[in-house]
Amino acid sequence: MNSKLKLNTLLCSILILLALLLRVGCALAFPNIFWADEIFQTQEPAHRLAFGHGIITWEFRDGIRSWIFPALLAAIMRLTAWLGDGSTGYVTGVNIFLSLLSLTTIVVAFLWGYRTGGLLTAVITAGICSVWYEFVYFAPKAFNEVVATHLFLPGVYLGVHGKWFQPRTRLFLAGCLCGCALGLRIQLITAVAVALLYICWHKDWQERTITMMAGIIGPLLIFGLVDAFTWSYPFQSFWKHFWINIIENRSHIYGVSPWYEYFVFMLKSWSFFIVPIALLAIIGSFQSPILAWLAIAVILIHSLPAHKEYRFIYTALPLILMLAGLGTSQVVKFWLLKWRSHQAKFVAVSLCLILWASTSAVLAGRFNLYTELSWQMLWNNRGWTHWNAESGNLQALQKLSQEKTVCGVGLWGIHWALSGGYTYLHQDVPMFLMDNNKEFETQKQNFNYLVANIPIQQPGYSSQHCWGNTCIYQREGDCQPVRSDRINQVIQQTGG
Repeated sequence: MNSKLKLNTLLCSILILLALLLRVGCALAFPNIFWADEIFQTQEPAHRLAFGHGIITWEFRDGIRSWIFPALLAAIMRLTAWLGDGSTGYVTGVNIFLSLLSLTTIVVAFLWGYRTGGLLTAVITAGICSVWYEFVYFAPKAFNEVVATHLFLPGVYLGVHGKWFQPRTRLFLAGCLCGCALGLRIQLITAVAVALLYICWHKDWQERTITMMAGIIGPLLIFGLVDAFTWSYPFQSFWKHFWINIIENRSHIYGVSPWYEYFVFMLKSWSFFIVPIALLAIIGSFQSPILAWLAIAVILIHSLPAHKEYRFIYTALPLILMLAGLGTSQVVKFWLLKWRSHQAKFVAVSLCLILWASTSAVLAGRFNLYTELSWQMLWNNRGWTHWNAESGNLQALQKLSQEKTVCGVGLWGIHWALSGGYTYLHQDVPMFLMDNNKEFETQKQNFNYLVANIPIQQPGYSSQHCWGNTCIYQREGDCQPVRSDRINQVIQQTGG
C-alpha cells in the first residue's frame, strides 16, 4: 500500500469514526420520535417477530407493508438483546446497526469527491456529510426511505465511478443495491430510472442495461416472493400500498399539502442558510450533474401526491449536500490558487469544516418542521425541537421494561402512536389508553403502573420518576387479568 493510499484510507476512516460516534451518541442521548412509522411500521412488527407480541397497525392488518425490513430488524433485536436489560439492549443494537448502515453516505461522499476533485474535495464533501445534523438525526431512524437511501447511494456510485470490479460485476452489484432500495421505497423508481439511463448511456448500452436490470430485478423478485408467502399474492404490499394510499386517498387522513411543500420544509429546516447551500450545490452540479438530476427526480416524484412528509425526500438531502461539498471545494481551491503549500490547504480545509459544523450545530438547535413558516420562525426558533420529541414517553416505557413488578401499564393522555409501543415497553403485559377520569376508573384494576404527560392525583398512586412532563406513577397490588393484546382490539376499532 503506497503512502497516498494510506493517507486517503486514514482520512476516510477518521471521518467515518467521527460520523459513527455522532450518530450513535445522539441516538442514545436524545431518544425521540420524528414520525410514528419509525416504530410501528418497522420496529414494532420486528418486536412481534422476535418476541411474540406487539401492536398491530392497519397497514399490517391490510397487508400493505413488506415483512423484509421488519424481519431484518427482528434478527438484530434477538442478536443484541444481551446489551442491556429490558428493551435497552436491542434498542441500542438497532441504533448501532442503522447508524453503521448510514456510513455508506460518508464513504460514497469521500469516494465521489475524490473522483471528482481529488483528496481536498473528498475530505470536504465527506466531512460535511459526517457532521450534517439531518444525517446524524435520521441515521438511526428505522424509516424505509432512510435505509433505502443508504443502499441507493453506493449503488449509484458503483454504476458511475466504481472501478474495483469487472464492468459486469460492478453493474450487477449496482443494480442489486438499486433494486434493494426500490424494494424498500418503490417511490425511488424515477431516481433509479435516471441513474440507469445515465449509467447505461454508452456504446455498449444493451449489455450494460441487461446486466444492471438483472441486478435490479433480482431483489425485487425476492420482495415479491416474500409477499406471496407472508400475505396473499406476490407484490401485494406494493400494489395495495399504491391502491389504498393513492387511489383511495387513505394517506390524506395524515395531511394534505401543496406541491411546493418540500421547498417549505427545506426553508424551515435550513432557514436563511438555504441560499448559500443552494448556490454551492449549483456550483457542484457543474462537476457532477447526475447528482443534481437524481435529487430533482426524488423531489419531483414526491411532490405529486397530496400527502407529504420531509422524510419522504430524505434521499435528496445527501445528494444536495454532496453537491454543496463539491461546490465548497471549488471555492476553496479558487482561494488556494495563490497558496499552494500543504499548511495553507490544511488551514483552508479545517476552517471550511469548522464553518459547516457550526452551521450544522446552529440549525440542529432549531430543528422543528412542525412550526408555521414565518420570518420570526426563520430568524429565531428556540425551544421544542425534533431532538426531544416524545422523549419522555420513550424513556418512561424503557424504564418500565426493566421493572419486574409490572402487570399492566396505563397511558393517560399519550397517543399509542407516540408511546413507543412494545418496542420500548417490551414486557408482555396489557396496555390501556385513557384521557379522562371515567376511562381511568373503568380500567384502573387492570394495571399497576401509569404513564402520564399531565400531573395525576389519584388515590393509591405515587410518582416514581419523571422526564419533563411525562411521569411514571405506581400503585401497590396486582392487576386484574386481561389479555395482553387487548390494545390491538381498541386500535382496530378506532381504525389505527
